[in-house]
Amino acid sequence: MDEAVVEAQREARRKRREAAVIESHARQIAVLDDMGERAAALLMWLGVHRQARSYLRHLATMQQSPWYAEVAGLLDAHEAALRERVREAEARLDAVDPEEAVDATAGFGHRLAFFGKGGAGKTVISSTVARLLARRGRKVLAADMDRSPGLTHSIGLGGADVALPLEVLEQSDTASYGWQLSGRLLPREVVARHTVAGPDGVRVTSFGKIVTVDKESAKQTMAALIQLLFGFGEPDWDVIADLEAGPTCPFERYHAFAEDVFVVVGPAWRSAMTARRLLPMVGEGRTSTIVANRFGDEPDHPGLAPRIRIPFDPDVAQAEREGLSPLDACPDSPAIRAITHAVDELVAPS
Repeated sequence: MDEAVVEAQREARRKRREAAVIESHARQIAVLDDMGERAAALLMWLGVHRQARSYLRHLATMQQSPWYAEVAGLLDAHEAALRERVREAEARLDAVDPEEAVDATAGFGHRLAFFGKGGAGKTVISSTVARLLARRGRKVLAADMDRSPGLTHSIGLGGADVALPLEVLEQSDTASYGWQLSGRLLPREVVARHTVAGPDGVRVTSFGKIVTVDKESAKQTMAALIQLLFGFGEPDWDVIADLEAGPTCPFERYHAFAEDVFVVVGPAWRSAMTARRLLPMVGEGRTSTIVANRFGDEPDHPGLAPRIRIPFDPDVAQAEREGLSPLDACPDSPAIRAITHAVDELVAPS
């Protein structure tokens, strides 16, 4: 190929990358500005602090990219702006009475992502956790990051369409598959107006599903849902995502929004193999928890010590076969009791 043509293509890629970085950073600053304008209460300053640090964590991964040198100035300037937001939030938090800080922290939302091999049971666990948190009076957003139907059934919405609607999307030359979340909308506005109300008040959203040969809905909503979760900084909401089975989603950092990752492992050796591949993808700054699910008398997998144990439960298995929510179909079953105990520990004062 002609050298001039190659150079022109390289320059076009650089400009697209630069445009994408500028747009991404503008979205982040818009979220932080919006939160700062509403930060009269301590809880919101906690949210600003977490959101800015989440952006910094993501920025650190970009700085390791082979194309970093092409946009180093933009990334460095954005890092300085984010660190200034962190310092401002810390100054506000340092001035608060310790008892007031403890009270505010009790209402601080969790950011949870569930990983695992297909069939490990992560969808049942994540959907049940979402509803149990809502039953405790918490605001909960549950997101299905799997292109196949699943979470809506486990959460109790049957086959309802909860995908992000086209009206919150916009076309983009730099986004995956050419679509992204509209830059005219803040993530909190999308959650309030364009997610679906589920049982116990959980708000539910998802990728578009691949249920026919038409894959456009799944493609169009992919980048938008990732942007939505990553930019939804509301501090009094719990955000829970059920990631598609296997390593692709965590490798692509669909869990960038999360602070805590739960890796669900079944008794089969393939499930353990997948878990070992997933754990290095969790990333720094997050806690990872192994969840042993559907175990009977089988021993733990070597090197994968579970913090949460959920027994094999035929009633839950039957509910799954019927496309029902196990929390509705068998609320007193051993597996649901174990998940309930895990949620109690999650929200217990530290």
